[in-house]
Amino acid sequence: MKNRIILCTLVLLPSFYVKASDSLSVNKNIRRINLIISSKTKKIDPAPLSFQFQAWVTHLFRRKTFFYIVAASSKEMIAKAQRILDKEHAMIGNIWFDSHGHFAKRKSLFEIGEDEFNYQNMSDTSHTKWLAGLSKYCDEFTKAGIGSCYAGATYSAAAVEAFPARRMNGDSLMMSLSHLLNRATVYASESWVMSGPGVFSNSYALSGHPGKRKFKDKVFEPVWQKLGVWNCYEGSTGYFHTVNTVSLDKRAAIQCLPENYISKGKHAKCQKKHLEGLKTGRYNLAAMYQ
Repeated sequence: MKNRIILCTLVLLPSFYVKASDSLSVNKNIRRINLIISSKTKKIDPAPLSFQFQAWVTHLFRRKTFFYIVAASSKEMIAKAQRILDKEHAMIGNIWFDSHGHFAKRKSLFEIGEDEFNYQNMSDTSHTKWLAGLSKYCDEFTKAGIGSCYAGATYSAAAVEAFPARRMNGDSLMMSLSHLLNRATVYASESWVMSGPGVFSNSYALSGHPGKRKFKDKVFEPVWQKLGVWNCYEGSTGYFHTVNTVSLDKRAAIQCLPENYISKGKHAKCQKKHLEGLKTGRYNLAAMYQ
């Protein structure tokens, strides 16, 4: 009897392994599309408008694999996303949240229209219920990019006037988003995220720094120090690590470039020059009290 049980086990085990392998293969090979999510703004804002225009042009040549959504809220976003994904019978391969970051709030965040998401409110299911609607279209093979400045920041914003030093908690935001999107791999930057020409050309168009005088204030020192630095959180393994500078290709797929942005000599010189020239008083601290 014992020998029969062992024999049956040996016969059945390969079928279990085949089924598990087949399931993995199905997840990998299922039809997937890439989504760009951008905020609809009430005021004219050059950065998102530039990004949206480039997304629109790129979509014209990739109508079956690349879609972009402009939404005034996460509720509007999920309604549009579900319509696309259900019509295409697809899951999400890559999803990019184009957004502003707000250093004055002293925490990592991203926005979908009027809705803000940060490490504190990501645990509030009533706040994230529409964003969580994406989870059924995501899995461990999904890549998500938070395209807002400082979204992956792990440093602390310095103490200023009545405000004590405060950790930005970008890693917590990334982990929370991964959990919400069914263990997707999440990418976010420690520094600025730009939207220069050629965003969808697998270039350094997402890298760089803004030119306004206020960003040359001493409060932005940690941001300058992390210029071009990106982090990655792998939801399937729980592994958080730094990766090479991130880009988007012509399909809106998230890619890590062969070299870091700052490894280019001219970029390193620019970083050094600005770090040495930072001065207090260039940033209007009133923004932190709003």
